[in-house]
Amino acid sequence: MMMKKSYLSLVVLSALAIPAVADTSIDKMFSEGTVKGELRLLDFTKDFDGDTTTQHTTSLGGLFYYNTAKVNGLSIGTSFASANPIWVNDSDAVYNLVGRDANGDHQSVNRMQEYYVQGDWWNTQFRLGAQELRTPMMNPHDIRAIPKTFRGFSAENHSIENLTLSALYITDSMGWTDERFISVSDAVKAEVKRNTGNVVDVEDNPVYAIGAKYQLPFDTVKTQINLWQYYMEDVFQQTYAKVNLSTQLGSTNLYFIPSYLNQQATGNKSAGELDTYQYGFHLGAKFAGADVTYMYAKTGDDTILAPWGDDKVVIQQVYQSALAQEAVNALKLEYDFGQVGAKGLSAYAFYGDYDSPESLNDFTETNFSVTYKFGGVFEGLGVRARYAIVDFAQKEDLNDLRFYLTYKFALGH
Repeated sequence: MMMKKSYLSLVVLSALAIPAVADTSIDKMFSEGTVKGELRLLDFTKDFDGDTTTQHTTSLGGLFYYNTAKVNGLSIGTSFASANPIWVNDSDAVYNLVGRDANGDHQSVNRMQEYYVQGDWWNTQFRLGAQELRTPMMNPHDIRAIPKTFRGFSAENHSIENLTLSALYITDSMGWTDERFISVSDAVKAEVKRNTGNVVDVEDNPVYAIGAKYQLPFDTVKTQINLWQYYMEDVFQQTYAKVNLSTQLGSTNLYFIPSYLNQQATGNKSAGELDTYQYGFHLGAKFAGADVTYMYAKTGDDTILAPWGDDKVVIQQVYQSALAQEAVNALKLEYDFGQVGAKGLSAYAFYGDYDSPESLNDFTETNFSVTYKFGGVFEGLGVRARYAIVDFAQKEDLNDLRFYLTYKFALGH
């Protein structure tokens, strides 16, 4: 709580300091601000073939963002997030769209998602406070009712053409169903327990990160390179690299996207003996409204540690390429029906085969998704249905059904 008050105080003090340098336009800072958001009605159900209790939650809420106009490059951003259970069946376990109370029952989540001061100077965007991040291994991971968010300092520079340089100093995070920030060390502790069952005493240190994204000046083969380094003293570090290659052959766009992630324990290794990697690629083609992708991923000796969102090679509806010594082969076929006159309608089928040395962890996942985005007077309204079938070699199979009704809006300048 003390840390949150400190961040809020910095936001307030920065706002109060504005009149000293921009007293003739301070009134426009708020009157010319912008509001955007998304209303969300989500219904998720996970059924099991054995004795495990069905998980089901219907959540109503959304995300609401407000940003002031810039005054001498300075602005303030805030956002609020809400997820509230409706149509609750007490015999169902909670699907983690919402929180759980002391009895394990459905509980609303209402929180300040962001509150930050932003400065835009010298081709650089600086942010201090609570903020959503969009980096490979720290991102909103927006697959539930509320995305993840973070607290600290970030900077993004665009001084050199086609090059983006980034830096982070992050002290706290909130997951999908948290109502308050927790330290990044507590987030690591919870993730280690989920992965291994072990309870560890993680050093209370921040996360530092630097990143670079560069679009090479090639026309024939478009090439973008992403490099990131994350470091948490006495806990772990991770290096991430990804290259996006694509070229046009007639009416067909071919692409190849290799990536590599390496994770190593650091210092006194307070989160445990972590020493792993994941490499793989996407290989695909887009033509006549279709997008066909083959994916391959291989993970090292330890399960990937990802407490703050991630950019793993294979990410399906229920599972991802993450387990120790796992190899994944996947195929995805997506189609945009706008090519045949049904504008706004798209669908995909996605199959993944997950193999590990221990056959207990062998399984397949098959996904189906249909999305429709309205136009005209209903612009911003969208509906989606997703269905996943997960078949384990030696464990309980499951089916996962998800419905989404969303409405995006924007107001202001």
